[in-house]
Amino acid sequence: MGVVPLEEINALRAMDGYEQMLEIDRLTRVYQTDEATIRSALSSGPGQAPPPTTPAPAWDNSHKTSPLPPPAPPSNVGPTMVNRQEFRYEYDPSREAAERREQINQAILCSACGVALGIPDIRPIKVTCPACLFEATYTE
Repeated sequence: MGVVPLEEINALRAMDGYEQMLEIDRLTRVYQTDEATIRSALSSGPGQAPPPTTPAPAWDNSHKTSPLPPPAPPSNVGPTMVNRQEFRYEYDPSREAAERREQINQAILCSACGVALGIPDIRPIKVTCPACLFEATYTE
């Protein structure tokens, strides 16, 4: 990392706002330093050299694990029925949505995430949860 000359720091102190931000960006590229170093030199007072900086520690991601999808529920478990009157499905005012709402006779909870889903009486029915994209076929 390079050291920004005192003349450049003093010129930065004369600027404000967007101009100062653009000049800091230019100085970080010219002197190959980071913005925090330049800002600390600005706040250190006129005529003073910027404080020495220590290099940032390297990013260690060896202890990180990748997220795994939730485990699939057992396939022999049937849907959890709930009272459909507890839920409101009128958030979509279109005519197509009104026709779909007329077909809804039951409400079940998604086996994977627990979101309430309105479904018709047709069996077997393949249901894809819009929240977690879990697919299940219900025969009950």
